[in-house]
Amino acid sequence: MSNELWQIETGWLCGYTEDRDLMRRIKRYKKGWCITADYFRNDRHIGSQYKIPIEQRRPAERMFGVVVIRENKAI
Repeated sequence: MSNELWQIETGWLCGYTEDRDLMRRIKRYKKGWCITADYFRNDRHIGSQYKIPIEQRRPAERMFGVVVIRENKAI
């Protein structure tokens, strides 16, 4: 199962997961996290992408089990 977190714009994170357990926990406990995309293969749900407020970075990192990917914008 893959989990990823990255910053999409100022004030927002994006998270992707294929873990069904994590999707259930997010649906149950994190009402402020919006689903931005659902991914299907052969008409079967395989993953979801969420838009997360930056204030929720620490809880998101704990739930997803990864740290936020930060790109080097100095180049």
